[in-house]
Amino acid sequence: MDVPAQARRHPRSVGGPNEPRNRSARLVHQLIRSSIKSGLLRAGDPLTEDDLVQQLRTTRSSVRFALQLLADEGLVTRQRRIGTYVHAKPVQIPMQDVVDTQAGGPLDYRLIGDDTFPAHGLIRSRMPTDRSQLRMIEYLISSEGTTIGTLVAFQIDPSIDMFEHRSAIHDIATTFEAIYGRPFGRMQTWIDAVDADEQTAALLGVSPGAGLLVRDQTLSDADGVIHEFAYAHYRADMVSFHS
Repeated sequence: MDVPAQARRHPRSVGGPNEPRNRSARLVHQLIRSSIKSGLLRAGDPLTEDDLVQQLRTTRSSVRFALQLLADEGLVTRQRRIGTYVHAKPVQIPMQDVVDTQAGGPLDYRLIGDDTFPAHGLIRSRMPTDRSQLRMIEYLISSEGTTIGTLVAFQIDPSIDMFEHRSAIHDIATTFEAIYGRPFGRMQTWIDAVDADEQTAALLGVSPGAGLLVRDQTLSDADGVIHEFAYAHYRADMVSFHS
């Protein structure tokens, strides 16, 4: 896997040997899984632990746990002394949106994370940019007081003003223009299913291994510039798809 060198570093997220490495296995797992699912990583491509640890600034244990999850899902093969290689990608079903099936009212979004994140090659290939750092925000999504999902979004501009997520706005074009100040162009969406890992299960109040629906999206402006790459995990017992 060819990972481009970074030109700049951010003091909160980048450092030398003393840098805290707290990128979760959940984030590493989903980033690699999304890259396999989108076709960026293809069957036979190697996944090197050392490269992932360095470029994602995470721990080796998080990388190994994430790769084992991918192996359990059949997306990679792992062999001692040989390494880890992409095996296959899941079937892709393009969808446009996710809605709660048990309540007709708006969903609530609670911000639980707002940080910078290195513009890793896997993200840069989904959302081309010359920046070395992106903004990463994370929400918990609730319906009538029950947490039903998590949302992680990567934005090109880490200094963009925080947008108050207003679920009452159903028009994606209006929301996009309010956030990025550009006319909305296109949204690409992929949907598939995974089993809940321990961290995500704790956030959603379900048992590890419970079924989750995963939505990946890229949002671009009228000129085709992608401003956001996001993925969300939803409780499969509480949401459904519509288009």
